[in-house]
Amino acid sequence: MTTSKNWLQRNFPEVCTNWSKLSQYRRFERLVSLVLTLAIGLLVLVAIFYLLSNVFQLLFVESGDPFNFRLFQAVFDMVLTILIAMEFNNSIVRTMEEEGRLGGFIHVEVVVLIAIMAVVRKFMVMDVESLDPQHLIGLGGAILALGGTYWLLKKAGGD
Repeated sequence: MTTSKNWLQRNFPEVCTNWSKLSQYRRFERLVSLVLTLAIGLLVLVAIFYLLSNVFQLLFVESGDPFNFRLFQAVFDMVLTILIAMEFNNSIVRTMEEEGRLGGFIHVEVVVLIAIMAVVRKFMVMDVESLDPQHLIGLGGAILALGGTYWLLKKAGGD
């Protein structure tokens, strides 16, 4: 029992800090955060493997032109998706670390920033040849709304 507890304390200090002082619900939140962190971490590892294998396949096996813009779009799409997942995972870990100071779970500001990253990713990998103006207007409206929300959150926070 102590060996597993020591392993948990060494590898996940965010979960174990002040464990005995936490309420049952805070313990539940930390365990859920740990499970989510491990699941998203595994997803990121699988996505990186998939990215590397796809890049190798696209560059050296299938493509005669390594500078094809569609190839770059596909690679950037995969890279940005991994970065968004990593940022989401990082926000979960930060929440566990800062729980004593800030309280609560995932902060709205972090969710808005991740949403902005996702919309920007969409803009970067958009196929301009089959661009639907209504789709572009919708994404533009979404980015304006998210930017306004972020601005309001920062203004309300006093930062």
